[in-house]
Amino acid sequence: MNKEVLMLALFATTCFAQQTNVQPDPTERPLKPFSNVIPSGSSWTVTTKSLAELNAKKENSGEGEAARPSASARLIVKRIDYAYAAGLRREIFHFGDGSSLTRYVTPNAVLFEDRVSGEPIIDEPSDSMSGPTYGTDRLGELKWVSDEFYLGVANYNGRPCFVYRNYDSQKVQPEPDGPPDLNQELGEPVATAKSELSNLQTARIKATAFIDKATMRPLALETMYGVQLYDWNPGFQPFSLPAKLAKAERDRAEAIAKRKQRYNIRQ
Repeated sequence: MNKEVLMLALFATTCFAQQTNVQPDPTERPLKPFSNVIPSGSSWTVTTKSLAELNAKKENSGEGEAARPSASARLIVKRIDYAYAAGLRREIFHFGDGSSLTRYVTPNAVLFEDRVSGEPIIDEPSDSMSGPTYGTDRLGELKWVSDEFYLGVANYNGRPCFVYRNYDSQKVQPEPDGPPDLNQELGEPVATAKSELSNLQTARIKATAFIDKATMRPLALETMYGVQLYDWNPGFQPFSLPAKLAKAERDRAEAIAKRKQRYNIRQ
């Protein structure tokens, strides 16, 4: 599965979702700041939901035949099982057709076996053909969550949560001079706090994070594209990089070292 296909899969799974309308109570504040650092020996599952999926479920809940799997089911990521320990992160993507893809992420590489040939593939974390990565020992999708974006306390599926929210920026962006530079790296989207808005009535919500009060771990992340539901597993099962991938990583490191040595010209 190439990069474009997996990115399409992630988008299609979460398309057309809406944000939960909550009115958080701002009188209570967390005793300590939220941290997106993942402790070593952690495992968790993220399930993605879309408004289209939920509406279809309601429509099919009564009479009529059961919904048939779509032709694109093999592209749709339904769930991702994560595990992290000692600098290595495992991600198991489960697709709508029942298939899966397992990849391993380190600070320097993304490693997985080709789904057809079984050959090891190693990519750069910043540009992997298996799709975007969100960090190794961090919940990168929640790195914006801080006191600046705090709204208050509200219930999510019956559980009290600290609620954080960011918005689309309302600042006027300057027009670029000349034609766009296609080789220029795009900056990360700016997270805008409620206090920075010029007009709250016309503000567009980008993301709302619900952090469980009892555990200070994320329970849900709602964006303009979809909803991610987090389930933290109490029982961590140790894992390691498969032998085939470990050998490919060693061979790659040796090849890089030799290439550096070959072109190392002493002054």
